[in-house]
Amino acid sequence: MIRTVIRRLALLAGCLGTLALSAGCGASNTSAVTYARYQVTCCESGDINQLYQPGEVFVLHWMVVPVSPTSSSVPTTLTLTVTLQGPYSSVTGLKSSAPATYTLRAPRVTTNDRSTTAPTSSVQLPAGLPSGYYNLEFAIAAPESIASGASVIQVGG
Repeated sequence: MIRTVIRRLALLAGCLGTLALSAGCGASNTSAVTYARYQVTCCESGDINQLYQPGEVFVLHWMVVPVSPTSSSVPTTLTLTVTLQGPYSSVTGLKSSAPATYTLRAPRVTTNDRSTTAPTSSVQLPAGLPSGYYNLEFAIAAPESIASGASVIQVGG
């Protein structure tokens, strides 16, 4: 009787193993659908490393880089903002948190994490804008997060 129970247990274990193996093989043949995603970051160095003149248009070129794909079919909306504040006589003065005389804002740009097109933000610099250093603040806002940063541009007269 013990031999019969042992044989049946061995047979049952073998059947369960075969069932588990076939179920595992079937699961590996189905692939999950994924969607490409892109991250927007700031910005091309040429946007910052040049001298701007009053009356020009300051154009900030956002960069789009691929990130890991997602299983969500719903794109995430991204809102991009750019602000210039100044003028300051030096970078040290800009970093001192002294109040700015001018605040210039680019219109908000809306995109999403599925777009491969690199957006741009533009700020018209007034013809009478004083020379100096301007604090460039930029932000990328998603529904539940925000990433921001800052740099310095120079306007010459």
